[in-house]
Amino acid sequence: MADKPKTVKDYMIPLADYPTLPGNATLEQAVNMMYRMSREKGYRWIVVLDQNNKIAGFLTLRGVFEAINNLAPKAGGWLGVFTFNRPGMFYWEGVQMIKDTPLKKCIKPVVQVSVAEDDYPSKAAEIILNRRITIVPVVNEQGEVVGIVRPVDLLPFIKQLFDNAPPS
Repeated sequence: MADKPKTVKDYMIPLADYPTLPGNATLEQAVNMMYRMSREKGYRWIVVLDQNNKIAGFLTLRGVFEAINNLAPKAGGWLGVFTFNRPGMFYWEGVQMIKDTPLKKCIKPVVQVSVAEDDYPSKAAEIILNRRITIVPVVNEQGEVVGIVRPVDLLPFIKQLFDNAPPS
């Protein structure tokens, strides 16, 4: 008897296991959480929730850099913000302004696409490829987001495809 085919649910990260912060949390709180979670679990994204505890968007590591880049001109520029060893060149007020920025101003909004828990993993891979996104929400039968799937989560699926392919 053949094994039951795996579904997206077998590869996803349950939403309860993923780091979340409310949209009014600060960029500093997010960076601290992202730093800790990247070391502990390899997660480099944070799920940002709205006031109703629904996903408002995602903060990626790239998003952190983009937020700093967008805010740096208001804070004295990158040189002014990040020059630690030159007296008079470091603008503490600028750094504080960046640190205090609410996440809702830094996130990538949720792309209106998702996969169902019982979808075949190739559907998630196709969405990742065609939409050029790296985080796909996974929904249950009620349409509630219950997890996320990323390209790295699908690597075991791809390896299994390769392992099961007939020899050439």
